[in-house]
Amino acid sequence: MIISIANQKGGCGKTTTAANLGALLSEKHKVLLVDIDPQGNLTTHFGINKADQKHTIYDVMLNGRIEEAIVRKDGIDIVPSTIDLAGAEVELTGKIGREYILDGELKRIVKRYDYIIIDTPPSLGVFTINALVASDYILIPVQAEFFALEGLTQLLRVIDLVNSRLAKNLKLLGMVMTMFNSRTRSSNEVLEDVRKYYSKQLFRTIIPRNVTVTDSTMAGSPAVKYRRNAPASKAYAELAKEVKRRLRVK
Repeated sequence: MIISIANQKGGCGKTTTAANLGALLSEKHKVLLVDIDPQGNLTTHFGINKADQKHTIYDVMLNGRIEEAIVRKDGIDIVPSTIDLAGAEVELTGKIGREYILDGELKRIVKRYDYIIIDTPPSLGVFTINALVASDYILIPVQAEFFALEGLTQLLRVIDLVNSRLAKNLKLLGMVMTMFNSRTRSSNEVLEDVRKYYSKQLFRTIIPRNVTVTDSTMAGSPAVKYRRNAPASKAYAELAKEVKRRLRVK
């Protein structure tokens, strides 16, 4: 299963969701995490020193050989990213088939893993399109703040375009509400709106706003490894169960 964690809005919990979902699934399955965001937040999330990496997703996008870029950390295989990736978008301009680069690389190693999870940048540029083309499913984190619904329609339209124009069969795995604060009116109103328009797509699990997420990132470890009993960690554990149920995986 190849799953992209995507939403063109920044700060909605894509990286946190990718890191924690990957960490949980890796306890019973073989998992590869791919950081295709030039900011490299997923790479940082696992405490990987970017300066020490000889091969990253930048090299993969330009020269292939994804095997050389895989780093083993905390029982998970990770393809790291650095700011160098930002330059690759310009270098790929005009290249025929550039939307299929990641797809081609992952096809060569996909049988090694039960899950491949891709953390995408906050945009709908070439890297996000590469991730969507390579994926079987997309999981959309939705931040529990006003304007959360902005862009969702556009993102769903992009899924349709990927399927129709690039001959794919990308499916929406679901949407997950993140950074939820039950004490605020805004969080509850956003949750109500998302349930109104996307009730079938929305996961039942809600990820609360929790300081453990920030602390774990600074410690270079996913929240579910850093503090298992924290509210956010427990919520991500429930989300992982929901994901497996929707995929019908034991």
